[in-house]
Amino acid sequence: MSPYHSLCVTGEKNFTLLFFRGKFGLMELKKKIFDLCTAILEEKIAALKEEMDQVQQSAISDTKSSMGDKYETGREVMMQEKNRLGAQLEIYLKQAAALVSLELANKPSAIKLGSLVSTNKGMFFIAVPLGVVKAEDKNVFVISLGSPVGKAMIGKTVGQQFSFNKTVYLIEEIL
Repeated sequence: MSPYHSLCVTGEKNFTLLFFRGKFGLMELKKKIFDLCTAILEEKIAALKEEMDQVQQSAISDTKSSMGDKYETGREVMMQEKNRLGAQLEIYLKQAAALVSLELANKPSAIKLGSLVSTNKGMFFIAVPLGVVKAEDKNVFVISLGSPVGKAMIGKTVGQQFSFNKTVYLIEEIL
C-alpha cells in the first residue's frame, strides 16, 4: 500500500492529496497523483475481492434445506452477482495494468497517455478513468484517452487549444 494512501483518504469516494508546488515540482505532483491513483485502484480491487469472498461464503453456507424453485432462484442470483463482480474486477485489473505501464519520467512535447496536462481551466491526468482527485487544492481530472475530453486533447501541444462541452481550454503545460 502506498504511504500516501493512508494520509490521503478523507472519505469513501473523496481522496485528497495536499501538495505544495513550492516544495515539490510538477513532476513530483505527477508522481503523487500516480501513487494516489494506484492506491485508489488497489482499494477498489481489494473491496471487490472481499465482496466476491462474501458472495462465495454465502453460496457455501446456503444449504439445500428448502428444495425447489426458491433454492434454485437464490443460487442463480448469487451466480449473477458473482459474475457481475468478476467482470468489474477484470476492468479494475486492466486499469491497474494500464496505470503501471505508464511512462512518467519524461516530459512529452504533445499530450499522450501518461501526460499531466495543465490548462487555463484545470488539470488533467491522462491515465485511467477514475474521476476527480484533489491535489494542491485543485481538482485534477483523472481520465482515459478514450474519454471525450481525452480524445479532444490527444496530440495537442503547449499553447494549443481544445474544446469540450462548449468550453475552450488553453494548454499551459504538459508533463
